[in-house]
Amino acid sequence: MRLTPDYVSKAPSHLNPLKERELELRGLQIPVIENLASHQGSYDTLNLTDNSITVLGNIPNSPRLTAIHAAQNQISSISPSLPPNIPNLVTLVLTNNAISSLATLLPLETLTSLRHLVLRGNPVTQHEHYKEFVVWKVAKGNLHVLDYERIKDSLRESSRKLLIDPSTELPNSLAHQLSIPTTSASSALTSSTISSKSTGTIKGGKGRLMTPDEKRRVVEALTNAKTSEEVRKLERMLADGIVPEGGVEEAVNGNENGEAKIEEVNGS
Repeated sequence: MRLTPDYVSKAPSHLNPLKERELELRGLQIPVIENLASHQGSYDTLNLTDNSITVLGNIPNSPRLTAIHAAQNQISSISPSLPPNIPNLVTLVLTNNAISSLATLLPLETLTSLRHLVLRGNPVTQHEHYKEFVVWKVAKGNLHVLDYERIKDSLRESSRKLLIDPSTELPNSLAHQLSIPTTSASSALTSSTISSKSTGTIKGGKGRLMTPDEKRRVVEALTNAKTSEEVRKLERMLADGIVPEGGVEEAVNGNENGEAKIEEVNGS
């Protein structure tokens, strides 16, 4: 279902066991986060568990928000425009999603209030340097708990030794390599099989993986987005399974005019 302004304004909220005001949007098969401003930021916890969200983003300015629960979705990317809108986030739960690249976590670096992060059930946790990179990078090294385990000083020290050049105190070549966005971050993109002749767009088959070239174009478009509005439009396109063929400007403006060049995510 779609989160309309009317639905969001009437969505149930309650005091959770931590005595926090929680906005309940779980189990609705929501494909994209939108229209949360309708609730006027009157909540401490946002519960988006068990939906169909592919991109974590499009959350309006919410200085009161301290926790996001988005487990059991299809999240494969995090919008770079998200952190400034949630400056006081302390807890982020992303269990059982589709994050596969360490570089996908780069937007979390500026969430300096973040203390608890859960990524269990994501492909990225199988990366050789997963724990070291997250401990070093996320929240500028201020994370306290990762995957329900308290971060020990010994892990912090080993992370620094692995990723910091001792002679310059700057990130070393491995740190730079792990921070480069890769197309694998987009490999879990899924969509419904719906065509629209009126707009000239074709949406990919559900559960199908994109080709390497399509992944490259998606990452390129997201990386080159210059405004939060462009990012949001790209997020909506990706949530609908639309793969842009041109750059970010052509993808966004062309899609609005119904003239974007779109390719179907083929499955064989």
